[in-house]
Amino acid sequence: MKIQKSLRLQKLPPYIFAQIDEKKRDLLSKGKDLVDLGIGDPDLPTPTPMIQRLAETARDQKNHRYPSYGGLKEFRDACAEWMQRRFSVSVDSKTEVMSLIGSKEGLAHFTEAFVNPGDFTLIPDPAYPVYANATILAGGTPAYYALKKENKFKPNWSEIPDHVWKTVKVVYINYPHNPTSATVELDIYAQLVERAKRFGFIICSDGAYCEQGYEVPPPSVLQVPGAKDVAIEFFSLSKSYNMTGWRIGFAVGNADLIAGLYQIKSTLDSGVFQPVQWAGITALQGKDSELIQPSKEVYFYRRELMVKGLQNLGYEVFDGGASFYLWVTNPAGRTSADFCSQLLELGVVVTPGSGFGKQGEGYFRIALTVPEERLKEALKRIPKCS
Repeated sequence: MKIQKSLRLQKLPPYIFAQIDEKKRDLLSKGKDLVDLGIGDPDLPTPTPMIQRLAETARDQKNHRYPSYGGLKEFRDACAEWMQRRFSVSVDSKTEVMSLIGSKEGLAHFTEAFVNPGDFTLIPDPAYPVYANATILAGGTPAYYALKKENKFKPNWSEIPDHVWKTVKVVYINYPHNPTSATVELDIYAQLVERAKRFGFIICSDGAYCEQGYEVPPPSVLQVPGAKDVAIEFFSLSKSYNMTGWRIGFAVGNADLIAGLYQIKSTLDSGVFQPVQWAGITALQGKDSELIQPSKEVYFYRRELMVKGLQNLGYEVFDGGASFYLWVTNPAGRTSADFCSQLLELGVVVTPGSGFGKQGEGYFRIALTVPEERLKEALKRIPKCS
């Protein structure tokens, strides 16, 4: 019997990170030493208070049963308190907050909850691939708005004609931006909220890197007056607190959007393991100076090291001032896939910009998630730009 995947799966483009992982495994099996700057997976340890809280609450038998689909009351309260403290945004922890098994899961399930077959979504290009892939799996059609170097990879909403705004169901936005590291001012969000109210679409904001701004704290779309009428925002503890493997995040925003997300998640998953939520509470209630700042200082140092090193090799580096990514221009005349393949053979793993969309061609992304000595080794292996 020939087993066929669903038509929706067949429409999905290859997932760039899975492809890179497969190539890495092949080279590692042959004994190749690789400096892996490919995936944004922090190498720094989760802070001790969260580990201690997990261990403590995991011993309590009441935490061994199914968790609440929407999250512990205490976790949702901690999220609401964090939103107030961080952004001066008030949300109802009962109806406007819910826990997630990481923001990636939440973004994908949200799309399934609100995008119908035939609906259009508007997605940044370049962008994290999940927005487009989730749209395809929901039967929708992704459309794109270009993020250009001349505009520091910020959207120019005036370039999008009214007939496009009228046709889209959901508009995705992600700042600090993956892959470019760009940031935006609150006015960019305000312009989008005005259009959402005028044309009747949903704003889906991905704030996974909001705590990794090095100079100015990145804003939230929910700081715009009236944004909660049209928007939902996704946050992750993964990058801020070095908790990628723990799978914990949360969604905040419009109560009807949260309710729709709750409905799909209660059908498809059983919530977040309660001790992980208790660890998340410890993170959200802790002091940033103790739990976040030490990691930011490490990434800032690594960023300075790599920017200078790459510039000395002749590369043009875009540094948006946030996240642990660098967005680097390819050597002239080379495609991003071709150049990244060459680097892989030289023992350096980076991500081709084309994996993030058409506008990503001509760039590659570096993740600063290895120790200093490995970054220096990567600089030795990367050829001069010619």
